[in-house]
Amino acid sequence: MAFGVQIKNTSGDLIVSSDIKTYHYVGTPTYTGVQQRYDNYSGSRIYRYTLTNSQTPLIFIKPADANKFYAVLTHFKSGNNWTYDVIGSGTSDQPPTLYAFSSLQTTSSSSSETYGVMVKDSSGNRTFDSRDKPLAIVDIVSAIPPDVPMDGGATSTSNVDPGWHECNIANYRSNMEHDFTSDDTHNDYSYLNSGHNTNYMFSAPSLAQSAYRKNGYHYHCDGCGKWWQADEHHYFTGNLGVFYRQAYKLTSTQVQAGWCSVKEFWYGNAAKTSWAPWQSDCNSTSAFGIPFSQKSINRDTNSVIIADATNYV
Repeated sequence: MAFGVQIKNTSGDLIVSSDIKTYHYVGTPTYTGVQQRYDNYSGSRIYRYTLTNSQTPLIFIKPADANKFYAVLTHFKSGNNWTYDVIGSGTSDQPPTLYAFSSLQTTSSSSSETYGVMVKDSSGNRTFDSRDKPLAIVDIVSAIPPDVPMDGGATSTSNVDPGWHECNIANYRSNMEHDFTSDDTHNDYSYLNSGHNTNYMFSAPSLAQSAYRKNGYHYHCDGCGKWWQADEHHYFTGNLGVFYRQAYKLTSTQVQAGWCSVKEFWYGNAAKTSWAPWQSDCNSTSAFGIPFSQKSINRDTNSVIIADATNYV
């Protein structure tokens, strides 16, 4: 840098520079409602928010409940209008408060304050202005969720035998259940928390996805090998599984990288057949099934940025 300003802390970390655009508070995205509810196992909600801003914002989440997992699930952009979907764990509506930050959009501040620090680049554009609430980061930690999201551990790829329950598909599910909850499955990371308060917030995306299932199969034959009885074949095939997305819980001492269950799928097909016309046949299929390999994808270390929303309330 031939000219300009650099401000560093006692550790040598760059805090302010005329060559680097510092992010500043640009507002609180508007909560518009719940896009999706899932109420089985640990449950989840997908909350939607909107924001108008000409720059690309960085979104922070202030949890509505310190015992829930949250993460930015996805976002959409149309012109200067941004839409954000945030996932949260649980079976009740608890939308978090979002805070948005971006680089400065104008050459001068709208603040009425006449004192502070302002830094510009060689083109005269502001890169830092203390009057416009710059982002103050408490800490940054690297976090990755466990490979298997379920509290009950990985499911077996082998079939379980749920027994025979005629063609009533709903009666097969209980024997194929698994502990698909994910509340207690997470990796924990400490952060600098000496000033922790209930306004602490974090920024982190939900990138990793996971899906696990249990497979069921049953067959038996009444009458097979018995000359005096008509053969009657009984079949059942089914699968029960859950999709998950990566999410985070911010406690007073830790960032917990874990999972939110997003959606389940339950499929079953039962059939009873016989060559004898006096025997009753049945064939019933319920819900839907999605074939997939049991695995987690896009699972990698992500940066979780922690800040204090007190400065922006």
